[in-house]
Amino acid sequence: MPNKAFADLMTEWEKLLATVVANKDDLQSIDSYRQQLEAEVTTARAANVRQSTALAEAQQATRDLEVSLKQGHELADKLRFGIKSKYGKRSEKLTEFGLKVFRGGKRKKSTTGTPPPQGGSSQGTSPPPQVGPSQGTSPPPAATKAAPQGATSEPHNPS
Repeated sequence: MPNKAFADLMTEWEKLLATVVANKDDLQSIDSYRQQLEAEVTTARAANVRQSTALAEAQQATRDLEVSLKQGHELADKLRFGIKSKYGKRSEKLTEFGLKVFRGGKRKKSTTGTPPPQGGSSQGTSPPPQVGPSQGTSPPPAATKAAPQGATSEPHNPS
């Protein structure tokens, strides 16, 4: 049986019942089914009203819960702020309230171990190696850092 909307199903059943009642003299043998269907229609309508009421109540309860949770979050934040204001952000007493104690920020260490350059190049690389006549076609020294932008790893060949 395909799913039909509740209203469509009730309309269909009520038309069926009305036609059966109009022809009750011919259909006395199935009158008990008519009575049972009338009872089911009444029960289904009552259940549908209860379901609609419960749905509306559930939606209202959801709205009430959302408002309550939002207000609760705001009040809990105010309490936490008040506790920190009273004891200070470094007090060990904060742990009693489930709050974190500020013990100083950990400084991030640079990955190279050297501080970045103060000025000059905005690329943060060392100056390019000097290319002179004595170097010729030999590769750059192995101890140099990454080449600046635009430079190639190819040896310089001035020909």
